[in-house]
Amino acid sequence: MSAPGVPFEEALSIFDAGNAKPYAEALFRASFDAPFPVPRENCGLAIPTPPENWRQYVARYRWPDGTEETVGFCNWIKYRDVYLEGGMCVDKTFYRRMPREHFAQCRARGGIAQMMMEAAARELTDCKAWFGYCGDAKALAVDLRAGYVQTRHPHLIVKWFRELPPAEREALVESIAAIGPF
Repeated sequence: MSAPGVPFEEALSIFDAGNAKPYAEALFRASFDAPFPVPRENCGLAIPTPPENWRQYVARYRWPDGTEETVGFCNWIKYRDVYLEGGMCVDKTFYRRMPREHFAQCRARGGIAQMMMEAAARELTDCKAWFGYCGDAKALAVDLRAGYVQTRHPHLIVKWFRELPPAEREALVESIAAIGPF
């Protein structure tokens, strides 16, 4: 791949796209072989999911030739005082296709998934915590670098945004665990 025309920070943009289907539908389907999670009420979870509670972040990369591509996606749904994070995916071929200089800079920052969580963490702070449901070892390593900790429930992880008494933390974890996988 030829040398990049712009610095990595300018080639990559991460933003809340609202309904990210136009940007990330193909990436999501390739990653999960499932329909894209369009923001909607009654999305299949055992909790209310009104569209206004959804935040869908995308990572877009501008190649040296000027074309743009969605290389990452993640979904957050606000539920009471927390966000439920899910659907994180990064294009499996992206890293090996990008210019070497950009790859080194991206890797030094933890990769696309970590950068998306960091961008969202600067904006989605109107909560006590984020919860995720993660069963993949590589994804869990990224989540832990981004500030998540494991709970006593298999696959359920939490990133705390507020100091809470231990009993309140435990009650919150239990209430989210009761939802099941998300």
